Amino acid sequence: LVSVRQRRIVIHSGCPYIRSYLLVHPPRWAPGRRWPARSAYIDFMAKAHPKTPPRVVAAIYRSAPQPHRTTMLEMRRRILRIVPDAEEVVSYGIAAFRVDGTIVCGMLATRNHVGYYPFSGSVLQNFSKQLAGFSTTKSALHVPIDTPLSMSLLKMLIAARTSSCPVKTGTVDLSKYERLDGEWRALKLGAPARRALVDHKILRLRDLAKWREADVKALHGIGNHALVILRREMKRAGVKYRPR
Repeated sequence: LVSVRQRRIVIHSGCPYIRSYLLVHPPRWAPGRRWPARSAYIDFMAKAHPKTPPRVVAAIYRSAPQPHRTTMLEMRRRILRIVPDAEEVVSYGIAAFRVDGTIVCGMLATRNHVGYYPFSGSVLQNFSKQLAGFSTTKSALHVPIDTPLSMSLLKMLIAARTSSCPVKTGTVDLSKYERLDGEWRALKLGAPARRALVDHKILRLRDLAKWREADVKALHGIGNHALVILRREMKRAGVKYRPR
């Protein structure tokens, strides 16, 4: 049986591999239940990138059934090898990867496949030959539940997405935003949200008093996380959205 001391040692372990395992596979303690075999950790370590996912992202992987989960974790490992500095986030309920403020791809388990989303309607259409064996829509690639996308295909899809990013192509003047988004940067809003606010001349919290919350939510680049931060800071500052 697992003692209280053993539980504390493992839960508070400094080992990132064990923390990752616990995050995606939370243990269920019960009388007579033994701690998972060491081979289970080795198997998980072989499938998962050592970088620990945020809790909200880990919950998406944890909720996926098998073999979907194994496929998603292997694709996660490959994606993080391609873009090791990617930030793992949740966007529209999808486990996604953000690079330089732009989401480059995401995954979600569905009943009959694992959905791969490039977060752009212009990416998949450029690879009709390479994706001939897959079912696709304009914005989603349907991956077999037990066969992760290859490293080479993931590299092509991610490269196509990042190359179409306005920041990467230089069509966005970042210096303009750096001069004007100081208040939003201090609140740790993401780059897309900061650019959306600056583009609409919303440079201070008090400027939001001229807007309805629904209109701010509809701005391209404003996600749920940004809305939560704005609500919290507006409450602290005594600022309210314009009534509907």
